[in-house]
Amino acid sequence: MQSEISRSPGMLSMNRNAWLVTITSLAGWTLVNMDGSFFTFSYPLIQKQFHITTQQVSFLYTGIFLIGAVVTFVIGPVLDRLGRKGVFQFTLLATALGSLLSGLAFNFTSLFVFRGITQVGASSEWMAGQVMVAEEAPNHTRGWWVGFAQIGWPVGWFIASLLSLALVPTLGWRWLFVIGVVPALFTLWVRRNVQETDRFQDIKKIRQQLDENRAAEARYATNTAKVNEFTYAQLFEPDLARTSILVFLWQLIYNYGAASIIYWLPELFIHYGLPLTSEYATSAWATGLAIIGYLSAAVLGEKFGRREVSALYLAIGAVSGLLLGLKGTTWIAITVFYAGFYFFAIGQMGAAVAFALESFPTRARGTGGTLLAVATWVGFIAAGLTGPILFSAWGVPATIAVWGGLCAIIPAILALGTRRVKPGVALEEIAQ
Repeated sequence: MQSEISRSPGMLSMNRNAWLVTITSLAGWTLVNMDGSFFTFSYPLIQKQFHITTQQVSFLYTGIFLIGAVVTFVIGPVLDRLGRKGVFQFTLLATALGSLLSGLAFNFTSLFVFRGITQVGASSEWMAGQVMVAEEAPNHTRGWWVGFAQIGWPVGWFIASLLSLALVPTLGWRWLFVIGVVPALFTLWVRRNVQETDRFQDIKKIRQQLDENRAAEARYATNTAKVNEFTYAQLFEPDLARTSILVFLWQLIYNYGAASIIYWLPELFIHYGLPLTSEYATSAWATGLAIIGYLSAAVLGEKFGRREVSALYLAIGAVSGLLLGLKGTTWIAITVFYAGFYFFAIGQMGAAVAFALESFPTRARGTGGTLLAVATWVGFIAAGLTGPILFSAWGVPATIAVWGGLCAIIPAILALGTRRVKPGVALEEIAQ
């Protein structure tokens, strides 16, 4: 049985398929986040044009995130049964179609439908791509490459910030969504050359064998007796239950706080009477620096442990998040504290995703990854639903302080409760 894909000590030593998987995953994740950020930056303008209330924006956020949670939950077993590649291609097509249609929206209902189509693809693209990277990257650099693929989040928001600054004042918000389709053309072209991961092909072959032949057919170490069990049931069996529960809660609470701040950030600018264009600049600074945050978390996680680095970054980010709410009263202050929150609290995902994916065995890794993604979208649902309610009850600054502080420190504690994974260990050894 094989325990790893490559033993080459070189940082850049990967086979062709691993490179293609990593680059396409990064490109796809960048596309998804460009589209999502276009809407966040533009919703005050869309509100004005379509005469939409803030409560309707909350309803839209909640609805599309609910769509994301449901689709992601269903996609998990599909990833483990039918493969990673086909799901990835489907998600890119749905995202590109929804983005184009969003630019053609003509009222609240059409906007909701078109953003829902986008969310069908966006919600599942992330984990489909990351699972492939985790399974194809060499053991000794797995955390780095999964972390590298994660920077599609800040890169997407960074590019969208610059495009919004350049285009919205002159051409309007609709052209943003048309541009959002362009990266899909490159991604889909490259995607044609990517092969299904070796580990999934191995699991697929094992499932096709008779019970007595399964162990002999396996190239990678796995529990062949469980490969045909319902994958969600596997996640809550004794060997995986602790990991599944803590990772889910970690991601749920973290994403609730992070999504709340990111998607409702315009309210802080409105509260202090700052122009909307200043938000674009703030986001550009924060997401540009966050790219370094993601990569630094990936590098440090590879050396000291991904669980530990994630917890540390969350704790430091909690301080910045708290200050954002309590002291972010000017453009400079908001930019500094938001950048700090983005660098650390959100940058910890450069280590966290690799940790989560390597903690689940190949037979259920797609489902384990989408459990993380479901937690993400449930957190986003709560963010869309509770924003206006909390603003009304506590005020904008206090609400953001709670989101940035409490919703980062609790996940740090949960992260430290998970089982430690030593960096560089083969996926099959971790699963055992």
